[in-house]
Amino acid sequence: MAGQHSTRQQKVEETLRRAVANELIGGTLADPRLGPPGTISVTGVKVSPDLGQARVYIDVLGGPDRASAAAKALRGLRAGAALLRRIVAGQIDLRRVPELRFELDESIARGEAIERVLSEIHAGESAQVSDNGAQDDRADESASDDQDDST
Repeated sequence: MAGQHSTRQQKVEETLRRAVANELIGGTLADPRLGPPGTISVTGVKVSPDLGQARVYIDVLGGPDRASAAAKALRGLRAGAALLRRIVAGQIDLRRVPELRFELDESIARGEAIERVLSEIHAGESAQVSDNGAQDDRADESASDDQDDST
């Protein structure tokens, strides 16, 4: 029975993700804090076991002020959550549509930070290898000179 419940949750999560994403792309919510349609992407939805609440994870496209844009977008989405829930309820076949709670998806930022660290480590290793290679070349030249002197 637990497997069926999990499958049901997964289906509801995917259905909600698509419905909310389509509404955001379509510009249904006319809140200036959301920015132009298409700047917010729904990265995932997690539904509670009783299907009463859904956490909608979003990411906001933006340049250097991405954090500010994300904070604004979250305020706009939270303000429009009840309206968006009613709109989505008319589009999907659920007896009760979960309450929508919007959160910023931190996994993308964490992934980017990890990628930066790995790049720095790789760059450090490359520099160390080239330094060691130069030292090896100097050692080879020194050994060669010593052999020339002894002959």
